Amino acid sequence: MMNKNIVIVYLAVTLIFLSEIVLNFNKYSYTGYYTDKIINWLWLAMTVFIMIRFWKQQAIKVYFGFLVAGIILSILPMMIPFFALVSHFSTIDSYQRIQLEDNYRIERHRPGALAKPRISIYKQEGIFEKEIGRTPDIEILEKVLQRSSIDIPSDDRNESIQEARLINANKDSIGIEYKIMNKKQIFYHKINGNQLEY
Repeated sequence: MMNKNIVIVYLAVTLIFLSEIVLNFNKYSYTGYYTDKIINWLWLAMTVFIMIRFWKQQAIKVYFGFLVAGIILSILPMMIPFFALVSHFSTIDSYQRIQLEDNYRIERHRPGALAKPRISIYKQEGIFEKEIGRTPDIEILEKVLQRSSIDIPSDDRNESIQEARLINANKDSIGIEYKIMNKKQIFYHKINGNQLEY
């Protein structure tokens, strides 16, 4: 009976884990940056526990083989899917997270091994949050520092956002005042796209 309860709990955690992946493909996630990470690590820890506890069962050995094959296949195409998995489970390449107001937050991060750093904007919708906009980090630096990307030294490109403040938001755009290297400038992000042209 105890083993049955363990399996039921594991299946429930697995369903939550899979729902998180489906949400992620649709630009949604559970509210809060660390919520997804906790779900990921809980699923991983429970998977290891299930493997050890039920190793003698044939179905567990097949499941283990399936997981190992998935990891190997993710490594083959230049390791890009593998690095995406590592990024999904960890805080690697997540440089900064700033809560703007109760419903909005921004995250400065590199979404993949070959991707350039960007700013993603999230809006909370109940227990979920949706990525409503994204902009390359360098474009915000250019606007705030009033320089072209060619003129911005590589050291300055890694400067953290000192402050970010929500100015206004509507269905088409969201205005955020950024402070970087003691310079302030308002940047308008287009909702579900790149920056608003103005």
